[in-house]
Amino acid sequence: MYAGGQTAVNVVSSVKIKGSIQEADLHAALLKIQGRHSLLSCNIQEDEAGIPYFIEQNPAQRIDVRIVNRHTDNDWERESITECLTPFNTRNDTLVRLVWLKSEDFSDLIIIGHHCICDGKSILNLLDETLSLLSDPEKEIGTYNSFSSIQDFIPTEIRNSKANRLKIQLFSKVAKLALLAVAFKKEIKREKPFFLHWKLSKEESSLILEKCKAEDSSVHDALSVAFLKGFKEIKTIKSHSRLYCAVDMRKFLPDVKSNMLFAFPAMVGLNLMNQKNNNFWNQTRDFKNNLAKKIDDMNVNTVLLYSECLLPSLPRMTRYAKADKGTHDFTLSNMGKVNISEKYGTLEIESLQSPSTIFPFGNPSTLFTTYFKGQIDFIFTSDEHFIRYEDVLTLKKTAINMIIS
Repeated sequence: MYAGGQTAVNVVSSVKIKGSIQEADLHAALLKIQGRHSLLSCNIQEDEAGIPYFIEQNPAQRIDVRIVNRHTDNDWERESITECLTPFNTRNDTLVRLVWLKSEDFSDLIIIGHHCICDGKSILNLLDETLSLLSDPEKEIGTYNSFSSIQDFIPTEIRNSKANRLKIQLFSKVAKLALLAVAFKKEIKREKPFFLHWKLSKEESSLILEKCKAEDSSVHDALSVAFLKGFKEIKTIKSHSRLYCAVDMRKFLPDVKSNMLFAFPAMVGLNLMNQKNNNFWNQTRDFKNNLAKKIDDMNVNTVLLYSECLLPSLPRMTRYAKADKGTHDFTLSNMGKVNISEKYGTLEIESLQSPSTIFPFGNPSTLFTTYFKGQIDFIFTSDEHFIRYEDVLTLKKTAINMIIS
C-alpha cells in the first residue's frame, strides 16, 4: 500500500453532521487522537534498497485540517474524489488529514488516511473518536503500544522453524524470478478514474436483508454473486467471473483490537461457482460455503511470513502491480454494520459514506459497502481503462435487481 511513496493510495470516508462544531474543539480532538495512535506522528523513509520504514516525527506535526465552505449535500463527493487522488508527502507530513465542509447548520467531516497505516475500519474508528471528543472534550481515549514489525505477530517457534525458513527462502527466490520475468511490462496509465456513490432506501435495504436471511445467505454473499453475474452481462469487457474479498486480519490477530490503526488485509479470491445451475440463491449458498472454507483454511502465520520475505522485492512488486490488469472482475470490501453512533451529544449524524479508495494498481475496480441507519451504502471506484462509467451504472441496477426480484 506504500506504492513507492509518490502515488495516492488513500482511504477516505465522511459523515454529514447536523449541529455546530467549533474549530478549536476539532483541533483539540485531533491532537488527543494523535496522542493515542503513534502512527499518526510518523513519516516514512526508505533504506538503501528502497524498503520503506516508519520513523517517529520529532517534533510531531499536527493533523492538517482544510476548511471549505459547504454549499450542497453533494460537495463531499467532489472533495472525497480530490482527496482520493491527492498523494501524501510521506517524508514530511502526517499520514492522516481532514477536510471540514462547513455551513451554518450542517457539516461534512472527511477523514483521509494513507492506506499503509489504516484500512476502512481504522478510518471509521478515527471518525468515531473525533465525533466522541467533539461531544465530550474531556473524554479519555487512552493510548497503546504500536507494533514494530509483522514479526511481532508470529510465534517464535514458527518463525525459527528450519522447515519454515527453507520454505520462505524458496518462495522468495521464486518470487524474484517471477518479478524479473515481468520487469519490463509498461505501467498502465490510469487517466480517467471515477467514483460512483449510491444508497439504497430503508425499504430496499430491509428487503435485501430479509431475502438473504430467508435464503440462508448474507448480504456479502448476495452482493458477490450478483455483481459477478452482472459483470458477465457487460459486452465491452472480458469477464473473469472472479472477485477478491477483503478479509479483516483482526479476526486472526487477537492482539490487534478493533480500535487500533491497522492496514494488513487478507485477500481471498473466489470464482463464480455452480455454472450449470444458474439459480441465484443456490449460487450464493455455494459462495458462502467456499468463502467460509477459504477463511478457515487460512494460515495467518504463513501469510505473514511470506509477506515479510517479499520486502526486498517491494519496489519491483510496486512496478508490477501498476502494470498488471489482474485476472478478476472486482474487489469487494464489505464492512457491514458500522460502529458509528447516530448521535454524539448535540451532534446528529445524518448520513455516512462508505470508506473507499481509488487504487492506482492492478484492476482498480472495487465495490465498498456499509450499513448505517437502516440503509446499505455503496461506492464503486475504478478507471475507464478497465470499465466504462456508463457500464457501472447498468451494472449496479442489474445486480441490485437480481437480489430484490
